[in-house]
Amino acid sequence: MTPMNRRHALQALLVAGVAAPPLGWAATQTLLKPEPAAPGDHMSGSLRRQVETLKQDVAARPTDLSNVRPRSAVLYAWMNALSLTGIYLHPDLPSVITGVNAPGFPTTGERARARSLAAIDQFVRTLSALEKNPRLCGEVTARTEGPWHVDSYVQFEQTYTVGEAPIRVGGGAVLPNHFYFSFAELQATDPHADNYVSCRTSNRAVRIVRETYPIAGMFSTSLGIGEMPRVFFKVAEGELRPGDTVTVTYGDRSRGSKGLQLFQVSNTAVRFPFWILTEADGLLLTPREVSQPLLGGPAGGVHGFAPSIVGVDEPFEVSIRTEDRFRNLATGGAPAWIVKLDGREFRRIPASAQAITVLKDVRIGAPGVHRFEIVSEDGRFVGEANPVLVEAKPTTRIYWGETHGHCGFSEGMGTVDGYFQFARDESRLDFVSLTEHDLWMDAHEWEQIREGARKYDQPGRFITYMGYEWTVLAAYGGHHNVIFRGLDKVEPVPSQLYPALPDLYRGLRKHYAPKDVLVIPHAHMTADASQNDAGLEPVVEIVSEHGAFEWLGRRYLANGFQLGFVGAGDDHLGHPGYKMRPLGRFYFDGTGGVAAVMAPRKDRDILFDAIKQRRTYATTSDRIILKATLDGHEMGAVTPAGARRSIDGVVHGTAPIQSITLVKNGKDHEVRAFDTPAGAADGTFVEVEFWSTSEPARLLEPSRAGRAWTGTIRVAGARIEAAYSPQVEALNYLTEWVRPQPGAADTVTFRLATRGFAKAVRLKLAGPATGAKVEVTLNQGGATILQETLETPAAAAEPRRLAVKPALNASGTTSASSASDDRITVRQITPAVERDRTFSFADAEAPKDGDSYYVRVVQADGATAWSSPWWVGRAARRR
Repeated sequence: MTPMNRRHALQALLVAGVAAPPLGWAATQTLLKPEPAAPGDHMSGSLRRQVETLKQDVAARPTDLSNVRPRSAVLYAWMNALSLTGIYLHPDLPSVITGVNAPGFPTTGERARARSLAAIDQFVRTLSALEKNPRLCGEVTARTEGPWHVDSYVQFEQTYTVGEAPIRVGGGAVLPNHFYFSFAELQATDPHADNYVSCRTSNRAVRIVRETYPIAGMFSTSLGIGEMPRVFFKVAEGELRPGDTVTVTYGDRSRGSKGLQLFQVSNTAVRFPFWILTEADGLLLTPREVSQPLLGGPAGGVHGFAPSIVGVDEPFEVSIRTEDRFRNLATGGAPAWIVKLDGREFRRIPASAQAITVLKDVRIGAPGVHRFEIVSEDGRFVGEANPVLVEAKPTTRIYWGETHGHCGFSEGMGTVDGYFQFARDESRLDFVSLTEHDLWMDAHEWEQIREGARKYDQPGRFITYMGYEWTVLAAYGGHHNVIFRGLDKVEPVPSQLYPALPDLYRGLRKHYAPKDVLVIPHAHMTADASQNDAGLEPVVEIVSEHGAFEWLGRRYLANGFQLGFVGAGDDHLGHPGYKMRPLGRFYFDGTGGVAAVMAPRKDRDILFDAIKQRRTYATTSDRIILKATLDGHEMGAVTPAGARRSIDGVVHGTAPIQSITLVKNGKDHEVRAFDTPAGAADGTFVEVEFWSTSEPARLLEPSRAGRAWTGTIRVAGARIEAAYSPQVEALNYLTEWVRPQPGAADTVTFRLATRGFAKAVRLKLAGPATGAKVEVTLNQGGATILQETLETPAAAAEPRRLAVKPALNASGTTSASSASDDRITVRQITPAVERDRTFSFADAEAPKDGDSYYVRVVQADGATAWSSPWWVGRAARRR
C-alpha cells in the first residue's frame, strides 16, 4: 500500500455511513454476540481459524469487492470478541462494516469505495497489533477543577501517557470535536478566543506543531457526510517514547481565552475523545475516553410528575423536580414549595438540599380531572404537574414510556446508569428502552446495556426493555428501533449482517418469535413505508426531538398498512422522557416525544402486548390525557364495516386546547378550533403562524430538514402592545425569539424554526384587530426573499394563507417539497383558555370499507397528541 493509500485508509477509519453487497446475503450470518470462547483464548476455535486466515489474506492481497463481504463478517465477529476482553475499539469501526455491506456499496463513488475497502485492511492490522500487545495503546487521564455546571466556561487538561507504541514524526494527538459541541468547536490558532486548546509534552527533544486532520463519522459535525478538519498536534521533530506524556489543555486561559464553552444540558458523561496517530502512516489508536459529569445550575423552575389515571382514594406518588432555567435537575438545593391541588393548598415542602421530593400516599376522593400547581414560598417560581384523571374503578390506565433514546455508546453522551436513573427518577417514566445505534455498538456495550436494564428493572413499578436502533440509510429501509420482550437471551440482528429492511424482518423471524419483538420505524432517516411486517411492526414513531412526521404515519396508511402511533425522544444525551432546553443548535430544538400506552396495569408482558395491539398514542413529550373511541372501539382497533361512524372522546391538556381535528384517510376531515370563536370581531389578538413540511421531496430519502423563518412583522393601523410565541416561550427561547424592534412600536423581529409543525407569533394590539394590515418580511443571508401585506379578517372569517416558495432548508439552499408548500397564516383570534374538552365527530359521508380515522389535538403552546388510527372493515396488509 502506498503512503497516500495508507493515509486514505486512516481517514476512512473515521468515516461512518459509507456503503456494500447484494441484498439478503446475510441470511446465514450470526448475531452480534460471538460464539463461546475456546479454553485459553477470547474467541471460539472456529473464529480463531477464520481470524488467522483473514490476517494472512490481508497481508497477501488488499480487500476488494470480490472479498469484502466474508472479510468484513469475520472482522465483525473478531471485533466483538475483542470488545469483551476490555480492549477499547475505535468507535467508528462497526459503522465502516455496516457501510461496506450496504446494498449500494458496489456503485459507491470510486474514491469513497477505495477508502472504505482500505479501511477494512487498516482495521485488520490495528486489531492484530492490539490483540498481540494491548499495551501498545497508552492511557489518557484528566485533571480538572469541578464540578462543572451547564452554560459555563472551563479549563481542564487531558494527558496521554505513551504506551509501548512510540509516537514518531508525522504522528501526534488528534482531537475530534464532538457532534454536540458543534457550536463550540475546538481551535488552536487564536489563544484569545473561546475554545482554545494548547499542547505540551514531557519530552523536551520533541517539537509539536499545530495542524488539522480530516475526520468524519460520529465525531464530526456532519456525522459522516464529508470530512471535517479537526485539531491535530503533530510531532515535527523527535520521538515520544513509552512513558512520555502529551498534555492538551482545553479552554486554555493563559493568554486571554474565556475557556471552553459548555452547553446547557446536564450530562453524566461529557466526552472529549483523544486519539493517537503513531506516525504519518502508522496506527490510529483510540485510548479509552475520560468523561466528565456536567451538572445543572441553581434553582430556576419546577415541574411535577404524577400518574395520569388513578382510582378514587387510591394512593399514588407525586414527584416534585426542582429545575434550573434550562430544565436540568437543579444543584445547590431546592427552595420551600407550596403544592396546590385544584387551586387550594395541599402540602408544603420545606427547603431541602435535594432537588427531587416525592410526595407519597397522595389520595384524591373526587372523580374527575385534577391538577397540581407548585409555587415557591417567595413566589419566584411556578410550575405544574401533568393532569390526573380520577375514576371510580379504572379498567385502563395510561403508562408513559420511551422507545427511542441514546447515551454515549452512539454519537451521544452519558452513561447507561445515568440513562435509566433519569427515566426512573427524573422523568418518572413507567417503561423505557435504551436503543443505541447498532451502527456504532459492539458486544461489550450491548452487555453493559443488558446489565443496566437488569439492574433498574422493577416489576410493577419501572420496566426496562432491551432494544437497539437498526441503522441504515433511507434507501435501504431507514432507521427502525427494535425492542425485545425479555432482557435475557436476546441479541441484535445488526445492520452489519442484515443490511436492508427485508433482511431485518427475515433475521428477526429466524431468531425470535414475532410476538416477542417490536419493530418501530421512524422518519428522521426515513423508514420505507412501502414495507411492513405486520407481525413485527405494529406502530410507527411520528414525533421526536427532530420534529413532527405525521406524514410518515399517513404514508403507511395510504399503503394499506395498519400501524398505531407513538412518540419518542430520540434524545442523545441520556435524558429519556423529558425535553431539556435547547443546546444552542437551531435546527435540533424540537419538542421531543413520548409514547402513551393504554393497559390495565403496569406489567412487562401487558405493556408489550398493548403496543402490539396498537393501544397507544403519541405526544410531543407533554403528558396529555387523550381518550377516544370509534363506535365504542378503543383507538388502534379494526372495527366492523357499518353505517355508523362516530368518534367520541375527551382530552385533558397541559395547556389550553387550541384545536381538535378528525383525520380521515390521511386528510383533515373536520376541525374544531377553540381560539377563533365565531362573531368575536372585537378581538385584539392577531396570530401569524409559520409551517413547513418535513416530508422528503422523493421516496427513500431522508426527511426534509427544518426551515428557518427570520424577518420582521409590521402592523399598520394598530399599535403592538405585546408580542410572543407560545411555542418558543414553552421550550426554545434560547435559539428562537420574538422581539420588539427598537424604536418601532409597530414592528417585531422573529427567528423561528419549523419541521412538520407550526410556530406562531401572537400580537396583542391596542384596539380591535379587524382591518389591520400585517406586513411579513422574510430574510435569508441578509437578503429579503419575501415581503407580503395581508389584511386581518374578522375572527369568524377564513384566515389569510400565503404559500411560500422556494422552501429553504437548514443549509440555506432551496429544496422542493412533494407534500405541499410551506405557508404563513394570518388570522384574528381570541386565545383559547380551556384545558379540558370533550369532542364528538359524526362522519356523515357514505361509509366505505377500509376507511381510516385518527384524532390530532393541538394545544396553544404547540404541544400535540395524536391518537392511533382506527380502521373500518379491512384486514391488515401483509408486507
